[in-house]
Amino acid sequence: MTSSVPSSPSQPLIEALVSFHKTVPAIGKTANAQYGKFADLETVLSTVTPHLIKNGLVVSQTFEPSEGVDPILVTKLLHVSGAELVSRLPMIIGKGRNALHDFGGSCTYLKRYALLALLGLTADMDMDGDFADDKPAAKPQPKKAPAVKEVSAEDQPLSEEERQTLIQVITEMQPGKREDFCKSFRFAFKLGDNAKVSSAITSRKHQAWIQANE
Repeated sequence: MTSSVPSSPSQPLIEALVSFHKTVPAIGKTANAQYGKFADLETVLSTVTPHLIKNGLVVSQTFEPSEGVDPILVTKLLHVSGAELVSRLPMIIGKGRNALHDFGGSCTYLKRYALLALLGLTADMDMDGDFADDKPAAKPQPKKAPAVKEVSAEDQPLSEEERQTLIQVITEMQPGKREDFCKSFRFAFKLGDNAKVSSAITSRKHQAWIQANE
């Protein structure tokens, strides 16, 4: 008489998640922001939800109180078998003048990152073929703009590639830090309160300041 070893209760969820990864497409950066393009929560959800449903999966995101001031974001990946995978992320909420605006921005930002982390995805992740190579290609350094005669070193212009690299650094900051960073940038270079930071990044002095303060 033989006895089979019972499978883990999470086995159906694991198998469904593997199937999900085989079919989910890359998540593109389709939303526009002051600092460039990014994958917003709507894009992430519209991309992954149909493929989750096909595999008997659904995502739930709620809040629970914590001992501190800020709540905890609870993200659950649920399978029709009853198995679940749970993430609890303490929220980081800016302390600006508009509390509701800060809370809403933090919710959107953290829900997106918690969801991607739970699913094991990143925006622009290449899911074609047999997945990515084990050793990703080294990221090339942005090309520098040619030097301009009779212009000081700190005022030498940046190439468009260098500008976009710096803008991406700012884009990937957490909302609260990004807001403070942009305020400091405007103050350092005597810009107006509503000046567009991305348009102001043009020279070596801007590059040096961003690299020193990121």
